[in-house]
Amino acid sequence: MKKSFLLILVIFISCKSRNLELSLEYKNQALHDIEVDSVKVFTFGLPFISPVESERIVQETRNDKISDIYKKYGLYRLNLGCVIDTKEGKSRKNYHKITQAYLEKRNKKGWKVKLEKEIDDIIYN
Repeated sequence: MKKSFLLILVIFISCKSRNLELSLEYKNQALHDIEVDSVKVFTFGLPFISPVESERIVQETRNDKISDIYKKYGLYRLNLGCVIDTKEGKSRKNYHKITQAYLEKRNKKGWKVKLEKEIDDIIYN
């Protein structure tokens, strides 16, 4: 009986000291992380990707694929901002008139329908 009690006591003490060691290690790490302004967020199980981060990754991948499709047809997307004034609008229309013949020759007749279908396949699938 004494041997069993002594064995349990030794196991308990060794576990307790490991817990104290680990606790002290985490405390020191926490103080260091605060000092360098880099506090960790701990997760467990499979790697954590927040729904927002996951959606951002999906969007980036989708945008990359769409950009590749535009490139395939000799196009490059350029965002002109939120507001386009009349002068900008007229200039843009003139640009499209100039480039339309080139794109038709380069991509063959019906290329716009093919482009839109390829983009729709990415967006809706």
